[in-house]
Amino acid sequence: MSDEDEVPDDLRLIPTHNHASGGAFQGVQAGVVTGGVHFGVTAEQELVVLRATEAELDDVRRHFEPTDRYASARRVLREHGVVVLTGPGTGRSYTARRLLVDIGADEVVEANPVRALGTFAGLETGTGYVWDVRGAAGDRFDRAEFERVSRLVRAAACHLVIVLDTPDQVPGAAREHVVRLTAPPAAGVARAELDRLCREDLDRAVTTLEGEFALEGDAAPEKAVRAARLAVRVARGQLGCEEALRELREDVEHAVERHLAKQSDLQLALSFAVALLENQPYDEVMAQALLLDDALRRAQVGEDEFRRNPCFATSKGQLLDAVGAATTVRAHPVHPRLREETVHFTRQGWAGAVLRRLWREYPLAQEVLWGWMRARAMIRRFHEPVLRAVVTIVTEIPAHDPLRLVEDLARKQAADHQQLAAAVVARLEERYGELAENTVESWSRGTAYQQATVVWFSLGQASTRPLDDCLRRLEIIARSDKWTPRNAVVAAVLQLLRVEEHRTRVLDVVTAWTTNRRVAKVGLAVAMWATGYYPHDLAEELVVTHADRLAVLAGRALMDPETRDPALACLETLADEAWLKPASADRLLVLANLLAPESTWLGRRKAVAVFAAVHPAQQNTLRNALRVARRLRTRPEQAG
Repeated sequence: MSDEDEVPDDLRLIPTHNHASGGAFQGVQAGVVTGGVHFGVTAEQELVVLRATEAELDDVRRHFEPTDRYASARRVLREHGVVVLTGPGTGRSYTARRLLVDIGADEVVEANPVRALGTFAGLETGTGYVWDVRGAAGDRFDRAEFERVSRLVRAAACHLVIVLDTPDQVPGAAREHVVRLTAPPAAGVARAELDRLCREDLDRAVTTLEGEFALEGDAAPEKAVRAARLAVRVARGQLGCEEALRELREDVEHAVERHLAKQSDLQLALSFAVALLENQPYDEVMAQALLLDDALRRAQVGEDEFRRNPCFATSKGQLLDAVGAATTVRAHPVHPRLREETVHFTRQGWAGAVLRRLWREYPLAQEVLWGWMRARAMIRRFHEPVLRAVVTIVTEIPAHDPLRLVEDLARKQAADHQQLAAAVVARLEERYGELAENTVESWSRGTAYQQATVVWFSLGQASTRPLDDCLRRLEIIARSDKWTPRNAVVAAVLQLLRVEEHRTRVLDVVTAWTTNRRVAKVGLAVAMWATGYYPHDLAEELVVTHADRLAVLAGRALMDPETRDPALACLETLADEAWLKPASADRLLVLANLLAPESTWLGRRKAVAVFAAVHPAQQNTLRNALRVARRLRTRPEQAG
């Protein structure tokens, strides 16, 4: 095995040679076989990522300026339970919360934008969900996903507001749920913000707002809110009127340029961290910012001269004020009765501008920034924010080689890096189809790790493209002579088998692979995991609904020289442990039922005879395992 094909620990799923212990994996300890395997695929994210606080809901009750389409949106939500809001610059997220408050939701929460609409589950009665997927390229859901979530919403007696950019992103079956908002009157939005911010200086602030600022009637809600906040600062003597006007008229890119020029290295690190992780928990964002600050300081002075910042040099409040950020205390999204703080910039659009500015204008820092972004712990915890940041760098910052970062990820050994590269290309595919297609085609003929990246790309497409297209591409990669992409194909197929509607077709394809010399290693490895020779929770589900197909796979895995010894070792171990470990007894019974569906003496004899005709020397191992399984079936508790 070459250095370019060192299989990651969490993807060593294919036995590479016969071995009596059953642990014959390329470069991995035998213990992995019996200890379960993590496939390197990002785990399903929590559905709820934020819960609106009482203060936020009270704010939206008291200080909301409705648009002329608000009544239509409320009617759709009341009648159907689901409404889709479109129209950039119209205050969609604020409107979404007000709709749910008006409809009488017991709680308003934000659904995870990383989750596909078709994976929503466990909706709570009386809860109002906001699924904000603005900025996503292409269609975020299809007809089947929308119809499914609509049924779930009705069954749970809850409500869902989906926030998109344009009606074109909505499938035809959902068009009657779409309401295209228009911006509310700017003066009304600004006055509502003034009522919220101040009482004692209200008259002076109103005079400044209406006299000096003179907002355009169609100004975006964000600008109207900013005008109100600047008017309050002018009224309180904290800011001169001319300076306030300049800030109001200044676009966000120039404002960020001016603001960053005054920041220290620690403040710049925090700015970048908040830009990447806006609306994430403050404690985690701050921890990441300190890691970035340490890395930047080490890069500047070297390890020997490195010194951390004094512990009490600056307070949390000072840091947040310096970078233009604030925190919100809210109910914990997972643990009831506990709270967390999330951090965000105080001006809309600030995060993207900070990210672009710091990346574009400080090339000497890029290597450190990129190393921090692509750290595996960072990718695993904040996959979607890192993904969005990479897409922003690729698409919004001019470069001769726009995919430099993506190519770097695809060359890495870790599945986390490969999967991030695949996700970036998938996100680019809608707008930059030729670039994405050429990249994937190049990777298909590339290194082991690039080929594995193609596997993750194909797996991601399975939810939006015909399943057979995905399986064909996986079969092409399965023909590789490299171990990493082969193992990745095994992991991808096992992921596909988790989707009920895919199972019959996928199992048929895998069965065909087991007799195809070019892909048999992959097909047989899938058979070992899917049937339960190797411990895998999926086997318990599959044996209930697809026993006939699993029986074929279990038999082929046992008969083929490639997997015979690991399969026999598994049966021998389970037979030895069956009387002491209930889990081993259960697994042995499942495999025995697959190998000898007729549990009679004659059925067992027939199964052993078929095996002995090819592998006579090992027949006693199979005979003993089937005999133990028969005795387990006749136990009083089993019979009962």
